[in-house]
Amino acid sequence: MSSSVIAITPGGRQLALKIGGACGFTVWLPKALCEPEDDAHFFAGLRELVCRRFQIDEALVLIMASGIAVRILAPLLRDKQSDPAVVVMDEDGRFAISLLSGHWGGANALAERLAQTVGALPVITTATDGKGLYAVDLFAREIDARPEPFSLIKTFNAAMLRAEKVTVFTDLPAAQLPCGNGLLFLPFSRFAASEQLSYRALLTNRHKIPGAGEGDLFLRPPNLYLGVGCRRGIGAIQILTAIASVLERFNLAAASVAALASIDRKRDEEGLRLAAQELGLPVKFYKAEQIKGLVASYEQSAFVQETMGVGAVCEPTAILAAKGGRLLVPKQKINGVTVAVAEAEYPWSASAPAGKRR
Repeated sequence: MSSSVIAITPGGRQLALKIGGACGFTVWLPKALCEPEDDAHFFAGLRELVCRRFQIDEALVLIMASGIAVRILAPLLRDKQSDPAVVVMDEDGRFAISLLSGHWGGANALAERLAQTVGALPVITTATDGKGLYAVDLFAREIDARPEPFSLIKTFNAAMLRAEKVTVFTDLPAAQLPCGNGLLFLPFSRFAASEQLSYRALLTNRHKIPGAGEGDLFLRPPNLYLGVGCRRGIGAIQILTAIASVLERFNLAAASVAALASIDRKRDEEGLRLAAQELGLPVKFYKAEQIKGLVASYEQSAFVQETMGVGAVCEPTAILAAKGGRLLVPKQKINGVTVAVAEAEYPWSASAPAGKRR
């Protein structure tokens, strides 16, 4: 994802160039302030630029008065899940103010990073941060898990502010989980006896958990990879229907699907491309040479061997996409589409998440 720093004054220009060089952000300056040696782009209209970058960038640093920033941003605001991180700074670099999307967007962390880069004072007003609490959405972002439903985040964080405990149930080893004040981690084996707990978060890629109710928050790890094979010319609707059927049958959460996978000969398959687009997922393509080393372990088809050069597609490509993870669902055949599901090891690193999905 791209990030931008925008300045509108001579002093802001110097700060923007410093941030751009240190953090790799794209620098935007008024045309009158751009010098030939500057590693920067120029703009004519501030409002138009901010509106455009707001739709594109993951993070924005606005070096200008907070009032100017607020008036421009107000009509653009959508929701916490999609708004980018916005940090406002004064032209002297004294303050780095986390203005928008502090937790989920990462503005609080960005303000801290900018403070270290230019010697500013980070200004963070999020209530949980002020009390030193490890907010549940911050935890989710750090391990790249998607909260579902996202609307419960506010309720859970408010409970933490009232000194009520939020419990996260997971089968992950304690050593793989970050530590933080306000969150209690318990294994799923204790979930059945947890009815007395009011705020329960479940870190799982399973769609339904026996005993879970409307007040429970699911945290969906993006660790499922779907290998897909299909007949030539098959439509996106058939592919989407097959995928939905497999996920439902095996109780898997759609929000945990990280990518689709297939053989590279399917790269020009319009139905597969449109299905991935509808799901908002990338498709990972693998060459026959990459697949051949794995096919011996799976059911093979003479027809697939003749047309694709390998005896199996969906199972080995799912495993390749999951980087050697375990096969969770073997090949399922549904109306000309084959689907297999592999589960990747998770979390890969709490300190270096795969990146916030938007």
